[in-house]
Amino acid sequence: MLSLYQAILSQHSRQLTPVRCADQTIAQLHRYFEDVVLENNLAALVVESLPLQVERSPRSAERVLKVGRAARHAFFFLAPEDAYNEMQFLGEVRDSMLLSRAQGGNNEHFVIIADARFSALLVSLSGQTEDGSETITESEVIWTFEPDIVYSALEYLMARVTAERFEQTEAFSQAVRTCMPKATSLQLTVSVTTKLARLLQEQAAREVAINRIASAIRSSLSLPSVLQTTVDEVGRALGVQLSGLHVEGENDQPPVMKCYFRDGDPTEEAHEALVNDLYAYHTQLARRLKHYVLDEQRGTTAQTEDETRPLAVVPLLYQARSMGVLLVCSDDPHRIWQENELLLLRTVADQVAVAVNHARLFTQMQQLALTDGLTGCVNRRSFEMQLERDLRLATRMRQPVSLIMLDIDHFKRVNDTYGHDAGDAALRFLADVLRDELRGVDTAARYGGEEFAVILPQAGLDGALIVAERLRSRLETTEVPGIGHITGSFGLATFPLHANSRDQLVGAADRALYEAKHAGRNRICTPPSEQTEVSDEMYGAPVDVSAHAEGDAAGLNSHAV
Repeated sequence: MLSLYQAILSQHSRQLTPVRCADQTIAQLHRYFEDVVLENNLAALVVESLPLQVERSPRSAERVLKVGRAARHAFFFLAPEDAYNEMQFLGEVRDSMLLSRAQGGNNEHFVIIADARFSALLVSLSGQTEDGSETITESEVIWTFEPDIVYSALEYLMARVTAERFEQTEAFSQAVRTCMPKATSLQLTVSVTTKLARLLQEQAAREVAINRIASAIRSSLSLPSVLQTTVDEVGRALGVQLSGLHVEGENDQPPVMKCYFRDGDPTEEAHEALVNDLYAYHTQLARRLKHYVLDEQRGTTAQTEDETRPLAVVPLLYQARSMGVLLVCSDDPHRIWQENELLLLRTVADQVAVAVNHARLFTQMQQLALTDGLTGCVNRRSFEMQLERDLRLATRMRQPVSLIMLDIDHFKRVNDTYGHDAGDAALRFLADVLRDELRGVDTAARYGGEEFAVILPQAGLDGALIVAERLRSRLETTEVPGIGHITGSFGLATFPLHANSRDQLVGAADRALYEAKHAGRNRICTPPSEQTEVSDEMYGAPVDVSAHAEGDAAGLNSHAV
């Protein structure tokens, strides 16, 4: 036997146009058609085919009970294994009947309302299509308020009940005759269709929000930007007073939090309250790994005044681990969170969790690409890019930049005497010395082998010599475990005093380092300023280097202690 969807569509193909919808949207439409009966006290015939569920919540059972009590006649088609068949309370429904659905009808979902003043039909059929190796579930839905189409649906159901449940035929047929659809109340139909249009508009807005969030995730790896887009879109789509995202920090970093407030910039107290809520719910849901919902129907007797506003909190889960929470809060005390709204939150939370993980992986890969794995200093490629940026800034700001090239004296002897592990320890020790002694704006790089480079922005020759001497002294006086004392040789050059380009600056510092090693090691050398011709265009004005040149001897200058 054809399904109701197939029978009605084949009989009224010119009047009906199927629409593909998400299952949650169809469930919301189904609920809305039930609301027509409940809100208008419509003593009508209501026939429903409910999707199979082996477990039913008391809340959903109460809903069925309300519909059954409100309607003049109510019939519910259920699968034999559905949990409703075991619930005794359905016997309380006046003139209601449970009709066993035939095998194979679990993919059909419909609701029919029939009354002398109003009639409506909503029916959907889910199916599966193959997309490569993946099976996709699709649902199509049709709805109408035309009495003749509704009557066609009732005729089909009478034939089906007669064929499958003969003993229930008389009761069902009598209910159909009593509530035969005749005419449609224009006022009621306009009210219903207006509300239906608003519902679909809200659903469309939510789908747009999800698409915008997905687009932001695809187009940017900037996590703060993605999170702000997320809370803004979720807040607007759900029409809530506020929304917030909490993403826990990684490697002892502070968490990232983004907030949306419908009324604009919040007070300091409101912002602090939201931040505290995000912290608290993240701690709570990190153990449960389940969403938390508070509204008029799901409140508790221990509810305090601060908890009267409906809110929903969904954890950000990735591989069964919570990495944060998404929270929304409404200022309407009577708001009840619908299943499609909770689905939106869960969908967004899943998207954000994946985005956070991808952003962290990208950061780690970027860090590995630009960092020396042994010492934690930046590698040569990163050094060259940073030096280029610092030189451009120095040219624009008319400031100097100094470069120190250094390496460990007799490093081969350290490896040969104590082993390569000891040599690695010496390199890590030097890197730690650099991190301890340098400013936050300075850059320490492993240039190659035992050779390191240090970029000192805004540092002239005199200041750079002080830094180099501090590093040289620290190396000489500190004992490396398992090795003893080590020393280093230093070559120092300053832009624009000794060079007017990146390559010239590196070459000048490298030659100074070679001279320091040639002169006996454990010392600092600089090139003579008069050996390098400084361009008048470096700062956009002539540069006077005579003050620096007067104190320099011919050749490379050695600053040994």
